[in-house]
Amino acid sequence: MTTPRFEVVLAVADAIAILVRPMPGGRAERDQIAQIALREATQRDDLSIYRRPSERPALRPPYHELGVSLSHRTDLLLAGFAAGSAVGVDIEVEDINGFEPVAFAADHFSPREAAAVATLDSAAALEVCYRLWVAKEAALKISGRGIFDGLDEPDLAAQLNLLRTDGATIHLGAGSRLPPIALAVTRFSNAADQSVYCALARDMR
Repeated sequence: MTTPRFEVVLAVADAIAILVRPMPGGRAERDQIAQIALREATQRDDLSIYRRPSERPALRPPYHELGVSLSHRTDLLLAGFAAGSAVGVDIEVEDINGFEPVAFAADHFSPREAAAVATLDSAAALEVCYRLWVAKEAALKISGRGIFDGLDEPDLAAQLNLLRTDGATIHLGAGSRLPPIALAVTRFSNAADQSVYCALARDMR
């Protein structure tokens, strides 16, 4: 297998998220590509990815079981890693055709977040909606349940101005479903000139 091309796109404390452009293939091949890229990025040859019975990716000892998180869109793979804590990542490719950010926010986000999105013009609402979407999905993966219980938590309405797309880290206190976490988001353009949003969350206990 050819070594995949990757770049570190986010760092939160000692956690990293790397963007990989994988070869075409199924989940097993993407897992192998992520493992190769993470080993190269971290210089850790003992890093080994497997799938739990729930199908969630995990790491074998000596690393934290939930110290890896994977998210895949089109030809892009985002892989998160932290040696001693749970991490979550999410990647989304912006869709400007048929996606209604105000309606999406009302259906999926907290009431305060939905209200904030509804006050914005269409371009700003789209951008904020994607920022919130990837941040919340990445954070919820730390719980081990992902978005099973919905996207209303964490409520990031008060952090919208801090939750930028330049990789700046924000810190959130514990909630009913989540421990204290650190979170960062970035955005770039792909070959089709679409905005791609990436988020990395790390358990800060």
